[in-house]
Amino acid sequence: MTETHDFSRRDFLKMGAVGAVGAAGAAAAGLVACSPAADGGSASQGGSSAAGSASDAASTNDVVLKLGDKMPTWSFMVPPEPIPADQITETKENDIIIVGSGMSGLTTAVAAAEKGGKVTLFSASSGPISRGGSNYARNSKVMEELKVEPFNPVPFYYHEMRAASFAIDQRKWMRGYNESEEAMNWMIDIASEAGLSVILERDNNFDLGPHYAHAFSTLGDSAMVSTGQQGAVEALEKKALEYGVEIVYDMKAEQLIREDGGRVTGVVAQKINGSGEGYVQFNGKYIVLATGDYSLDKEMLACYCPEALDVVGFDQVETDYNTSFQMGGIYGGDGQKMGLWIGAAWQKAEAAPMYQGGWGGGHEPLGFHWGLNVNTRAERYQREDVSAPYTAHHLLSQPEMKAYGIWTKNYPQAIIDRGQEWYLFGSDYTLPPKTAEEMIAIWDAGAEDGSYFKADTLEELAQKLELDPAKLKETVDHYNELVAAGADTDFYKDPTYLVEIEATGPYYAAVNTCTFMTIMGGLRTSADMEVCDENDEPIPGLFNVGCMIGDMYANEYNFAIPGNSYGINCLTFGYTLGHRLAAGDFA
Repeated sequence: MTETHDFSRRDFLKMGAVGAVGAAGAAAAGLVACSPAADGGSASQGGSSAAGSASDAASTNDVVLKLGDKMPTWSFMVPPEPIPADQITETKENDIIIVGSGMSGLTTAVAAAEKGGKVTLFSASSGPISRGGSNYARNSKVMEELKVEPFNPVPFYYHEMRAASFAIDQRKWMRGYNESEEAMNWMIDIASEAGLSVILERDNNFDLGPHYAHAFSTLGDSAMVSTGQQGAVEALEKKALEYGVEIVYDMKAEQLIREDGGRVTGVVAQKINGSGEGYVQFNGKYIVLATGDYSLDKEMLACYCPEALDVVGFDQVETDYNTSFQMGGIYGGDGQKMGLWIGAAWQKAEAAPMYQGGWGGGHEPLGFHWGLNVNTRAERYQREDVSAPYTAHHLLSQPEMKAYGIWTKNYPQAIIDRGQEWYLFGSDYTLPPKTAEEMIAIWDAGAEDGSYFKADTLEELAQKLELDPAKLKETVDHYNELVAAGADTDFYKDPTYLVEIEATGPYYAAVNTCTFMTIMGGLRTSADMEVCDENDEPIPGLFNVGCMIGDMYANEYNFAIPGNSYGINCLTFGYTLGHRLAAGDFA
């Protein structure tokens, strides 16, 4: 039998993720996968150093032999001791208990309550919280008013399944597509009643997908990311209270209650900053987790998506449950951990991080510059006509994880002349595209405030970018040869985007980096939003919605469907689940 040693989360945070993996009995992060679910065992073998010497390192063969027939158990998978009954000072009862007051939790609550469901919703935040801006649906009354045709899912969905290695749950995708119109029209009515404008964003033209997403705006225009979605969740909160939903804020879920491996019947929670006040137990027939992602827990990232640590760093920070959105991680996986502790399985698909690259110089709302791009060695390293998330992901393999788009003032008009239009992120569908002159003015202004680089000569630009001037000139000259030939024989990019870098300035550049936004998925989830065990059997009484739904995405969340998570995971699945819970469709 393999000898094991206790390894706490505190130990992990002291030495960093690589040290945790080493302590778990592996010589490298790439060797150790995560146990799909906790088995109650200890966290695995100890190690004395995060970066041991060669004499301390175990050989790969030794590591595999010592693992035995199972992988190490990470400390976040080990269930805590149950909260003693004498520390529970209050009990609340209702038919449906929902944990989380974001878009998914509030949608589920309103949909259930409008059909007669008796609902209690509690949240660690101090009020309703939005964490995004775009909302996808295949069709809606707004689209019909604007005469925007739904996209064809046949070629596009096949494309998306291939991008995800066919590792995702196709049943959820098809259900989301088919049911999204009804859900969106329902939300449009709620938003309009609350005084919000519902607009269409004009989105990307790449990857065969939809060129639109819905946005809820408090300003009557496309400034939705900072204003509109918060207005949407506040509208849902207002409607929930009208329907009699009990809402409790500043209440953090701690543990689920499961009866002898059977039904989940409740959640034990504690008041935020409520030291000494004891715990509150929420009992219900149905428990719905809507607690968000796990991207802020560095140990969970080390387990499920270790590459993200290179982007966000290894230092653990505290969760701010009232944050609306932030780069580098949002929430700490509270719901995912609670599910693992009572026997839920982890999703089968690989983790799908949400990366974003720089948008500077790009004509696609979610696309970076599609002309010449170089890395910090002044080398062209990819075909550029891909989405910003994809190119951001690819930057993880480039020096310093940084690159630059480079162009001259002829670029915007050349793209227009070739049948493309210029739209910026969040563009209202009813507004005209930007002209070449408007784009140049934007770049000139950005050069003044530091958003862009601008130089009169290529050598001066190289100096500003800290690139080798001779190497950059060599790369630009070769790129111009490809432009003149009309074919990109290096990477076979669409020739539409082969535009000459002019011999006379000004020269422009934009930095492109990989920015981590969040991570999708978590607990294994049926097409009916039931949380499942290792045998794919639903755990009675337990459901989840929102970005924590398992097996919806794999490899990367790529923005090819703008607002897919909000529109499908949160709105559509919350809407349909709420109605089904109220109807008693589940045992």
